[in-house]
Amino acid sequence: MRPVGLGGWFTAYLGALLAIGLLDAAWLLGIARGFYQREIGELMRPAPSLLPTVLFYFGYPAGLLALAWGPQVDSAFTALWRGALVGLVAYGTYDLTNWATLRGWSVQVSLVDGVWGMCVSAAGMLTAWWAVLRFGNHG
Repeated sequence: MRPVGLGGWFTAYLGALLAIGLLDAAWLLGIARGFYQREIGELMRPAPSLLPTVLFYFGYPAGLLALAWGPQVDSAFTALWRGALVGLVAYGTYDLTNWATLRGWSVQVSLVDGVWGMCVSAAGMLTAWWAVLRFGNHG
């Protein structure tokens, strides 16, 4: 895949944004909700704060693309491993820092959340790659 222009980048961004948003909503509100409540319940707010939530979900896909996208993303496999690598660094930084500094943050939470971050980031990159492939490199 050749480098994308601004329109192609926006297509990739929308793909990543939708994938990450939908997958993370399913993960946090359904699949892993009980796990997080058991493991870090005392640290959780009753409901997420809107501003940091919006900043993360609109910012993370842009950061993911800025760090993992490029002309070298020429296959689904490359999109997957580059997304997973960025997810490992981003979520690993968050989880390891929390494990080191917060009471009640366990190695289990760090492992589960870190693996999830790799998976959701890889899925975001794969969807971005697919969106550009499917809808074009409108550059």
